[in-house]
Amino acid sequence: MKQIARPATAAEIKEIVGPLDDAVLMRIVETEATAAEVLEAFTWATADDQIGTELEHRPRGVVASVAELTKDSQGGNVMQ
Repeated sequence: MKQIARPATAAEIKEIVGPLDDAVLMRIVETEATAAEVLEAFTWATADDQIGTELEHRPRGVVASVAELTKDSQGGNVMQ
């Protein structure tokens, strides 16, 4: 049986990303990203530029959106 991925909850997002401004948290929730997508986005947002070179691609879709939200939440500094 195929399991359907569900969007991450606010609690799951906080567990992955750490403290965030409530407005940013709600914008991430609104993307309906799964916990796996939030984790991937957080990895992109906190990694050095080398990750794109090693993977030979940039984040895409909802992962890219969430990565930008986490980066922009503190002017490039993800954690508060």
